[in-house]
Amino acid sequence: MAVSVLILGCGFVGKYLGDLLKSKGVSFAATTTDGREGTTKWRLPGPEEEETAAGIDFHALPEARSVVITFPLQGRGIAKQLVDGYTEHIRTLAKDGAGNTKKPLWIYLGSTRPFKEMPSTYLTPPDMAAGGVRVEAEEYLIQEHDGCVLNLAGLWGGARDPKNWSRFYPDKEKLRKRLADRSLHLVHGADVARAIYAVIFQSEAVSGGRWLVSDKRVHDALEIYIGDTRIRGLVQELIKETETQSLVGTTLVDDIELGPSVVSMRIDSSHFWNHVNIEPMYPFVTGQPDPYPGV
Repeated sequence: MAVSVLILGCGFVGKYLGDLLKSKGVSFAATTTDGREGTTKWRLPGPEEEETAAGIDFHALPEARSVVITFPLQGRGIAKQLVDGYTEHIRTLAKDGAGNTKKPLWIYLGSTRPFKEMPSTYLTPPDMAAGGVRVEAEEYLIQEHDGCVLNLAGLWGGARDPKNWSRFYPDKEKLRKRLADRSLHLVHGADVARAIYAVIFQSEAVSGGRWLVSDKRVHDALEIYIGDTRIRGLVQELIKETETQSLVGTTLVDDIELGPSVVSMRIDSSHFWNHVNIEPMYPFVTGQPDPYPGV
């Protein structure tokens, strides 16, 4: 049975999107690798697996007007196999009287990591060295299929709490690099779902291109992580170094100025939200609980 939206990969973002679509009465199907929680069991073979060369099995997937790819595609080749294979699949369904041949809208979720300019906007080209094969897949979908790529800032929501990301800085060396660039950009999973919904139902405004998506704010990573006593201890050691003192402007941890006013914005997502005429609803605020109420 045909659906309005097909979510390939019902993970963190997929669950938020599924909840939103359900609340709006929009028909959808979603896939997971094990078919859990009523999803369709399906997976895209990895680049080194024999199934990729032999062809991807699409029989379990329904026809959809919009297809949302939530997982990274490792290059142009696998992106082409996915699009061509699914397109042929829905043509087969049409021949059997179970669908039509209209091409779906492709929406692909990427990352803001390849954007290095200060600030980067939707007009900023991605750094190919930083983005690698994933950017190749994005460019293919945009150029060949008029697809919409949403490059997402750091995803948070629910159990995915930015204050716990201090674990990614286990030693002074990694933390020293973070102190040199404390800017952090975030977007709540529920706001990503709202962004995707807007693309699907306002596709004329934003399709066929690349958009940066964040909560329109810049956050100070140190302000978020300093509550971790281990991080605080590492900062206390680092602040003895002249280089670190020049970065934080003091020799005392308690005197370090914290907050958005001391960091620079790298990701400017205002163009996207202006185009779809909505605003992010669930910004991250240090020390405050997740504002998302659920569905």
